[in-house]
Amino acid sequence: MDLNFVLLLLLSFIYALFYMFDPVGGIQYAIFYAVFPPVFYLLGKFLITENIPQYTIYLLLFLIGFVFSFSALVSVILNFLEGGFSQLDRSLPMFWPGSGLVSATKMGGFFTLNMCIPALLIGNQSKSKLIYKLIGIAIFIFSIVCVIRLGSRTQLGIMLITCFVSLIYVAPKQSFKKNVLLFLLISGIGFYIYSNVSFDLNEDWLSTFAGRMDKGAGDIASGGGRTERWIKSFEYMFEKPLGWSVNEFGFAHNLWLDVLRVTGIIPFIILIIFSVRSFRTIKKTISFKSNQLYFSVQILIYSIAFFMLFMVEPIFDGMFEMFTIFCVFIGILCKYREVQHTPIFGTSIQQN
Repeated sequence: MDLNFVLLLLLSFIYALFYMFDPVGGIQYAIFYAVFPPVFYLLGKFLITENIPQYTIYLLLFLIGFVFSFSALVSVILNFLEGGFSQLDRSLPMFWPGSGLVSATKMGGFFTLNMCIPALLIGNQSKSKLIYKLIGIAIFIFSIVCVIRLGSRTQLGIMLITCFVSLIYVAPKQSFKKNVLLFLLISGIGFYIYSNVSFDLNEDWLSTFAGRMDKGAGDIASGGGRTERWIKSFEYMFEKPLGWSVNEFGFAHNLWLDVLRVTGIIPFIILIIFSVRSFRTIKKTISFKSNQLYFSVQILIYSIAFFMLFMVEPIFDGMFEMFTIFCVFIGILCKYREVQHTPIFGTSIQQN
């Protein structure tokens, strides 16, 4: 147990107390809010042992992302097999009997780490472990079909941005020959898609995107109205420091601001402190000289994907599972730092 655990324990307990005043999703969620973040953080630390190979951690993180997406993957694929892309309803049920409709935003959130697979492949170009790469490509193909069926602009944005970041990060660290081959491969894939796929909004495969794109560039630039809600939330921070009702102007569509809305300024500050500490942990983990390139790329890309999603969605209200996965991720990185003894800049790394 460390300071991160204490911060998560305080954040979770206070959030659960405030939630009990208006348990819109059921009183049982108070237990989830109070227990899951600190417990899953400790679970992440428990998963890492001394002398664990980096590739084992790499596969572990990849497996966590796949298992997290599995129920949504099966559910959307079954729906796709029934009606294809031409269905306009973006809210879908899970595949088990009696499941209610799940919003496309929440369903798409399950695919966040799967959308990082192309960026991971850019950072791991070795010919070894080819079977794992083929499995990853297959998972990504099924996942992108699901994301297109859901019409999730957020997930497509995560895929494109993480690929770009991966290219920028990897290119200076590998040989000119590898870079040429990599850019030729990417150019070939891009040319094939451009030559064989129509991007006309009247196409069936873009049915769920068509209505959203018709709203115009202004809606896209404002993040679907999110920027106005962020500004309003900052105004309410001073007007109503103990939080406000969702009926005021809806969700803030931001992890930190939605916590501020529900619980007020103190948990908001605690979450910011935890986020800053998480950022430092990520930065220092990537900086280990002993890291293989593919491992540093994975940590960087997953971190960007998490924070991109946290910036635009009401995580605690709609995707609380994603925050618990992030707690596992940070727990893994913290424990990995603890068991490392590689000097950086002439000094040994000490646990915070």
